Amino acid sequence: MSRQKSIKFQGIYYETLQNNDKSYYITYKNEYDKKVWVKIGRYSEGIRENYCNQKRMEILNKQRLGEEPPSLLQKKKKSKLTLDSIAELYFKDRELHSKDNNKTKSKYNTLVSRFIGLEDINFISYTNIVKLQKKLVDLKYAAATINNATAFVSTLYNYAINIEKYSGEIPTRKIKQLKVSNERDRYLTRDECLELLNQLEDDSQMYLFTKLALSTGGRLETILNIKKKDIDFTHSVINLFDIKNNSWYKGFFSSSLKELLMSRCREIGANDLIVAVPSRTVRRKMKVFFDKLYNQGLDSSDRKNRVVIHSLRHTFASLLAISGTPIFTIQKLMNHRDIKSTLRYAKLAPDSGKEAVIDLGI
Repeated sequence: MSRQKSIKFQGIYYETLQNNDKSYYITYKNEYDKKVWVKIGRYSEGIRENYCNQKRMEILNKQRLGEEPPSLLQKKKKSKLTLDSIAELYFKDRELHSKDNNKTKSKYNTLVSRFIGLEDINFISYTNIVKLQKKLVDLKYAAATINNATAFVSTLYNYAINIEKYSGEIPTRKIKQLKVSNERDRYLTRDECLELLNQLEDDSQMYLFTKLALSTGGRLETILNIKKKDIDFTHSVINLFDIKNNSWYKGFFSSSLKELLMSRCREIGANDLIVAVPSRTVRRKMKVFFDKLYNQGLDSSDRKNRVVIHSLRHTFASLLAISGTPIFTIQKLMNHRDIKSTLRYAKLAPDSGKEAVIDLGI
């Protein structure tokens, strides 16, 4: 039977057992603002509500004086398990199975660990997670990034439950996700693509990166994962690995890109990377050009209109749609699992209905 609240005293509960005996509990909030339940004893053992209330008041008085009940303090020290320690076990388990393990670990350290990593998982509360959200908002992180951070906290708690290190409630369970606007309307025109490439001519690696991104629509990590052995010059095909979807797919390249790739491949071995530059460096260098050419006067949080590295992928699909490429072909070239992700480009297709509406003359 579920616990019933005492009518006479606050924070006192009882549970009626099958033999009609009663089991008494007290509850209070600890220093982490998390509700704590403590079993006091049974009616058959002489426990009454007055005694339970007395024990609860003793605990609350100790809290006001900055103390903690010895029995609870000992239990806390014995069972303390930080979120960082769970994360360490989690990442170690996935070392051989997750290609983006280090990337996920880096995000965890930046977005979660420095705020609540040292907290005992038994005392992290809903309030702690809300405070984490607010801190990340104050630091100007995107809503999607913050949602991913809180979702990963949930992942760690589920992992802790699976390895039998935790059995309580997951503090992120009732957390509301921040509203995300993922719509990126901004894509580069053909002239803007040529302008960008012209600006990059003095940096051979960034030039090659951009040509590959505009020609294949690959994500940043996909482009940086291409090796010499992935290129088939006979058929102008590149084998691309999609880290997000954990799958391989095929991209194609033009004669002008073919010359660039052949030149690069003459310098490297079969297992060497085509673009041998860390992702952080690529982001930093490309941001300089994007801000100079396209982002003047735009707010840093304007995801809808700012040009970023992902805009190159968006440009690839947009220009394909404008040229009349069937939507299912675009889905295949983008390696979208769900056609819904591709349908956003359908409005750019020449047969979108725009001309028919104009011809109505109404």
